[in-house]
Parts: sequence; C-alpha cells; structure tokens
Amino acid sequence: MRARLGSLLVLISLVSIASSITLVYATTYDGVYDYAYNLYGPNGWENHYIDNGFIVQGGVISSNPSALSGSVDSSGNVHFTGPSPYGSPTATFTGKIYSDGTGKGTYVDSQGLNGAWRVDKVSGGSSSFGSLLLDVMYSMAFIGEWLGFTGSTAASVGTALAITGVIFIGVIISSAAQAKTGPRRGEYNADQPNPSPYEHNIPSSTIGVPPAPLNPPSGVSYQPGLPNSIGLRARWGRNIKLNWKKPKFDKNQFEFYGYEVIQLRYDGMSTAPNNVLMDRLSPKATNWKNRVKQTYNWNTMGDIAGYRVDALFLNKNSPYHQFIRVGETTYYPR
Repeated sequence: MRARLGSLLVLISLVSIASSITLVYATTYDGVYDYAYNLYGPNGWENHYIDNGFIVQGGVISSNPSALSGSVDSSGNVHFTGPSPYGSPTATFTGKIYSDGTGKGTYVDSQGLNGAWRVDKVSGGSSSFGSLLLDVMYSMAFIGEWLGFTGSTAASVGTALAITGVIFIGVIISSAAQAKTGPRRGEYNADQPNPSPYEHNIPSSTIGVPPAPLNPPSGVSYQPGLPNSIGLRARWGRNIKLNWKKPKFDKNQFEFYGYEVIQLRYDGMSTAPNNVLMDRLSPKATNWKNRVKQTYNWNTMGDIAGYRVDALFLNKNSPYHQFIRVGETTYYPR
C-alpha cells in the first residue's frame, strides 16, 4: 500500500513539475509572426502581408487586428478560422508550424475558394534551452493525447508518465544489479521471503546466512571466540515464551547482529519441518513471546514442531563476510 501511495505521489509531483515547466517556457510555438496569404484575383495570384499579424500564446492562435481564432497542438498542427481573404464570412485554415519558427498551410472558405498561408516568427517564444526542453516534452505528448488530453496538458502528462516509466525501469535494473553483487557487510538473507513486521534495528532482509539445521546439537558452531549455546529456555502453553542469555563472544573477532526466531513447521512440502522466520530481534533482546495455535493438517503430532533462536555473528576476519549462527531449539511437548 505504501509503495502504491509513493508511486502515486511521485506521479503527481512529476505532473506538477512538467506543468510548471510548460507555464514558464510557454510552448515551443509561442511568439509573434509575420503573416502572409495569397488569393486568386483578377490578375492571377496575389500575395498579401501583415507584419506581426499572427500571434500564438500558450498554444492559442489570435491575430492583430483581431480576426483569427484557433490553436496549435503539441506536434505543431494548426487549425484556425477567420474571415476569408475572398470576402466570405469564414474560412478554415490548416497547416503546420515548425520548431524553427516557420509555418505554412492552406485554407478554404464557405464558397469553396482556397489559397495558402505562411508565417515567420519575429519575436517571443522560449529560449534555446526552453525550446530544446519543450521539444522533448512535446515529443512525449502522444502519450497524453492517447489519454484524452490536448495541447500543453498532453505534453505535461506525457512527459510525467515517460519520466515515471524511466524511473521505474531504472529502479528495476538497479535492484537486479544489486542482487547480483552478492551480500554486503551488514546484510543477510532471511530464510523466508516475508520478514516479520517486528524488526528492531536489525539490518533488513538479505545476509547470506545459511538456514538453521533441522535438529542441531546445542550450538551450531564451536569456533573459538563464540559461545557454545545461548541457554534457551521455553515455557509452552497457549503462548510460547522463550528466554535466553546474552552470549559472550570475542568482540575483536566477531560483530553481534542480533537474533532470529524461527518456527519449525510441517507444511506438506517435505517429510521434515520447514524453517519459518517469525521475528528478528536486536542484540539487547533476551526473550520472545507469541501465541501458539497448533494444527494437525500435515503431522499427527502437530504441524508446529518447535521453535529455534539463533544468535547471528559476523566474522570480522573473513574476507567473505561469513556469518555464523549459534542457537538452540525447543520442541513442542508431546
């Protein structure tokens, strides 16, 4: 849930940023243009010019004097209407404006008379940096248009979604690369993919600690500098109550990371109980308590075979970040 909320907040932030950029730099096509059009007169084709007569602001087309009305989309496609050069009340103008500040197209009026038009930017619009930035933004506008947006909004939404996609892919690649690098100091691999929510200042999930033996003797390792056991004591009932002693160890040779509480449970996957990580505790912990709900689905003596507590030590002198477990197991009373 938190991950989804975080993703939504990132998307909203990116949309806001992209929208702000659009407002600051206007659009790629904003500016004042010299306007020219032709018509077929008594003596053939005539060219007419209106200096500074064509205006684009925020993707909206107007003119000076006021006569034209229309818009430019994120790809530079133009559509506007205005009085026909031939005198008819209206004509429809279509064409395209390019990022270099030029544009051209054709028109046809209500009588079917037609001609061509052209514009050349003379002022306004965004800076070279803004143009480059907005060219990139507007290249992503097809995404926003596919979602039903138009103009600068389509560019903003498209850019935001594209950035989000790039970030998402980057996170996946980074995670995959990190997974291939192997365990680092202070990380360890838990036996189960879903760690307990009761973590207490212990490194999260990934140290390459081997799984605990199924039925170990007292202590997993008799290595000098480490204890042989942790003095585990158990009280069984409706709750399991585990107590142990703080281990004594050579602090010059080992670093103590804390404890893992593991449940030995039959789940039908094999004839031996599997290790289920129940909790991860800080080095200060000396006890643990949990409700026991015994079931008999996979073993006639009870699916919960017992509990194990392991103390985790890092061998400082090992170049391979070797972790050693020292622990004990208590079994469900029969």
